[in-house]
Amino acid sequence: MTENLDKLLDHEYDGIRELDNDLPNWWLWLFYLTIAWGVIYFVYYHVIEVGYLQVDEYRQEMDPNYVRVSSENPKFVGLLAEYHSPLFDPSGDMTPRKAILAGPQEAFVEASRESDTVVYVALTDEASIAGGQGIYSKNCVSCHGALGEGGIGPNLTDQYWLHGADMTSIIKSIKYGYPAKGMISWRGFLKTDQVLQVGSYVMTLKGTNPPNGKAPQGELVEE
Repeated sequence: MTENLDKLLDHEYDGIRELDNDLPNWWLWLFYLTIAWGVIYFVYYHVIEVGYLQVDEYRQEMDPNYVRVSSENPKFVGLLAEYHSPLFDPSGDMTPRKAILAGPQEAFVEASRESDTVVYVALTDEASIAGGQGIYSKNCVSCHGALGEGGIGPNLTDQYWLHGADMTSIIKSIKYGYPAKGMISWRGFLKTDQVLQVGSYVMTLKGTNPPNGKAPQGELVEE
């Protein structure tokens, strides 16, 4: 009892006296372990940059061939690199933050991600078109409509196109997307042959004039 009295603090509440007991050793060691783990985590992910952060994991999911390249951005106090959105691309992509800071006169700029010399030719066999229709029905209907009439996304059946109506332009739109405008990149979800199939199917939608077609968007493309 004397030992406990020595640890009593000089205040009480509602008849309850507080003891100044030492924390258990197991709790203290667990606390020290979390501090050590935090230091190791910080060094591993943010200083020597061995581990992949969520941004890199996101890019890897979108593109299985993604390999992180060391950032050329200056680091804060030599340790932390400047944060960028997963959509950031130093070669041209405009992030929402950059667009706001740049003012209303600036538009989103999409960097070219593939050589302009690459040309795609539409597939015409029935199996490929049917495969493309299946992929379209599974992934594209929610934005472009069941018949390509448009919805959230543009009409795919008229002569007005935002990013080109030829097979090469359509394939690049599918592969790389336009994230700033709501079109995601599909190259992390579809294989190369699947991209070609769905692109070829989209080519067959031109001029079909389904009911309830969305109003024209983009430029008139003469074929």
